[in-house]
Amino acid sequence: MNQNNEFNNTFGRKPLNREVHLTDYLNIIRKHIWILVIFFTAVVSVVTYLSFTVTPVYKATTQIIIDNKKSFMEEMADVMRIDATDKEYYQTQYKLLASRSLAKQVIQENELSEVFYRDAPEKTGSPETAPDENDTESSLPLSDAEVTSEMIDWYLKNLQIEPIRETHLVNISFSNKSPETSARVANAHAHAFIERSSQIQRMSSQQALDWLKSQIQGQKFKVGDSQKAAFQYKYEKLRSFSFDDESIFLFPEIKENKVIDELYKQLCSLKESVLANTKKYGPNHPRMIEANASIKGLEQEIIEEVKKVCSSIKRELDSIIAFESTNPKMQDIQEQMSLVKAGGAINYDILHLEAMSDQAIYDILINQAKEINLTGNMKKDTIRVVDKAEAPLFPSKPRKKLNVLLSVVVGLTFGTGLVFFREYMDNTVKTQEEIVQCTSMPVLGTIPYMKSLKKEGVLALSGNGKSPGQKNQKGGYYYHTNSDCIINRLPFMQTGMSGQAMMVGSATPGEGKTTVITKLAVSMAKGGLRVIMVDADVYNTSLSNLFGLKDNENAGMSNAMEKIRSWQIQDGSLCNCSVDDLFSIISLKKLSGELTVSNELQKITTIFENGNLFHIDNEDTPFTNRLGTMLLRGGFINETQLKDAMERNQRTKLPLGYILINAGYINQEQLKGPIKLQIEEHLQKLFSWKEGTYSFKPGSIETYEDKRVFFQEDFTPVINRLGRLGGSRLLEREILSNVTTLNGSNISLLRFGTGEIFPEGRTYFQLFEKFLNLLKQRYDVVLVDTPPLLNATGSVTPLLPLADGVILVAKSGHVTVDEVDQATAIIKETKTKLLGTIMNYTETGAYYYR
Repeated sequence: MNQNNEFNNTFGRKPLNREVHLTDYLNIIRKHIWILVIFFTAVVSVVTYLSFTVTPVYKATTQIIIDNKKSFMEEMADVMRIDATDKEYYQTQYKLLASRSLAKQVIQENELSEVFYRDAPEKTGSPETAPDENDTESSLPLSDAEVTSEMIDWYLKNLQIEPIRETHLVNISFSNKSPETSARVANAHAHAFIERSSQIQRMSSQQALDWLKSQIQGQKFKVGDSQKAAFQYKYEKLRSFSFDDESIFLFPEIKENKVIDELYKQLCSLKESVLANTKKYGPNHPRMIEANASIKGLEQEIIEEVKKVCSSIKRELDSIIAFESTNPKMQDIQEQMSLVKAGGAINYDILHLEAMSDQAIYDILINQAKEINLTGNMKKDTIRVVDKAEAPLFPSKPRKKLNVLLSVVVGLTFGTGLVFFREYMDNTVKTQEEIVQCTSMPVLGTIPYMKSLKKEGVLALSGNGKSPGQKNQKGGYYYHTNSDCIINRLPFMQTGMSGQAMMVGSATPGEGKTTVITKLAVSMAKGGLRVIMVDADVYNTSLSNLFGLKDNENAGMSNAMEKIRSWQIQDGSLCNCSVDDLFSIISLKKLSGELTVSNELQKITTIFENGNLFHIDNEDTPFTNRLGTMLLRGGFINETQLKDAMERNQRTKLPLGYILINAGYINQEQLKGPIKLQIEEHLQKLFSWKEGTYSFKPGSIETYEDKRVFFQEDFTPVINRLGRLGGSRLLEREILSNVTTLNGSNISLLRFGTGEIFPEGRTYFQLFEKFLNLLKQRYDVVLVDTPPLLNATGSVTPLLPLADGVILVAKSGHVTVDEVDQATAIIKETKTKLLGTIMNYTETGAYYYR
């Protein structure tokens, strides 16, 4: 049940107590198969047409590889670049491949303006603006001003850059109507990108080389400064040579001098010997004096050798100073010199290390400059073409087979979606369960939709002795529907009652209520019932058309109503106009006056005011039925009071009832019953007259409210009941004269006619009620074709209470649930019995009822 409720809620219907099966969805598709077929056919046809008529486009692809591997020296050459990860590097290359500047360069170098003007004429204006292929000037490379923004946009639109995942390969594709052009442009774009990348690398190498040159120049000056400071330090130390400063002997120039080294070793050995013999011999010992003289000699020789080394250092220092005088950029010499002059606090080792470090850096820079200069002039192969583009043999689009296949899938998928969407938006009644839930009444039956019979123009009755199943002259079938099951379900048919009036209505126009009436009438007539159909659908009178009858302008219910309304009451005989006719016409016209009806024995005078019975008087009322006798017999007054009242009546001519009330003998409530009984007895006697004469005297009635007792009693029900018993002559004659009997069968038809009468006025409803009662007396069943309940509420609502029951016709897939609910509510508001519903236009085979 939950699944069923979900199904019905999905398609906008009230939930039903049954399970939903796959067949329900298949039935939805089958019911709206035309939507699916139309959508599917349209999609496939349009896609197929476009696929086979559109100009084919060819796509050529060039494949390149982008390698980010670098040598040590190349990485040193990239010191001026911003360090980036591999992912960012490749993303940058992809963006450069699709850059507008590169596109502009390719357009200029390959003269693609002609291709642009040929492929995109709508963006360039008239064809005359395109360059002439025979023009020699057009073969020259395009200038920057000639390459417009529209050209670049067109180029980038047809260019496609596709990196291959997890590789360094990139596909460069270009689409064009010419396969040769697409291949040429794809290759040109790849070569232009490679050339631009090489140019960028060369520019980077040149920038790095320029930077290294500036660094080498500075480093060269720095090396000179370091060497000058070292030589200056050594020169100052050697010039003030002292054997007490042993660090001098660590200078490379001193240490590497073999003479000084040998003399210094002898001096050290001799000093050690003197030191060892000092205690043994004493300072004045001849050996000691000889040893000291030898020491002085060695020292003097060392000093001479040191002076030679100092002179050599002085020459080196002079050359450095001479170089500095020619290079004013060396600004650190004075600082080094000031540090030297500040004292010997500077360690020679520090100066020596700085000089060696500066020299090493200088050597490295020199080597890098050489390698960068070499690699910058070499052609890089980090970006290279793997596969060149070739002219494609087949177009890339349209892909005819794929397009047609996709159109089939899309057509079926979206077509099915439209079918279910149409069903979701369709809130009409389609099944018996839905109509039962709306009306709370049973479905009397269903009438199938027979498409073939509709096309063949069938009639409701067979003619010319033809039996059902035989073809008429037009090629259609004269047929009868199998409606006996519907008739058997009607309540009055089950109880055997006759003289019933049933109204057949629908919520909206076009639901087939007129067709249902004809089917019911034909089936009832076949069962031996006398059936008359009344066409009361004043806005669409079509009953006569279903029986092949031509419209008669002088015959119809409205014509009879118009004639009766124009009839004047004067003098006449009851043989032509019954008492019921007289009362009906007076009430219909709202006449005021006195109606006098007499026969050979009695005369009864009836007083009317605005069509309503005011008073009735019978001069020959029997003594037992007189008012005084009735009050005396009822114990309301005594004989003395009656005698007194009669004397006053004869003397004053005032009404007896007024005298009795004024005298205080009775009250109005006591008088009401006898007067009502007396009037009803007079009416019964009057309506029983079949012969006699009548005369009507119109005029206003003087009521004398202060002298009359008037209870405003409504005698309409009594008059109607007596009128049905007494019968009608004038109205019955008029209405029956407009009834058409169909082919001598038990079926009759009362057309609406062409009379000028307002269908929503009081006169129409009163006469319709009178006619309906007369027809019920003549026929077993009266079927009334009413206007649609929702479209003509004012003309159909007053008619509903006149019927014994209403049959509601619902056209499957036409009327909505809300409309059925509203129509059912209107019927229930009038307190009219809803006999049931008939589902019309249900799908089935046409052979069923042939």
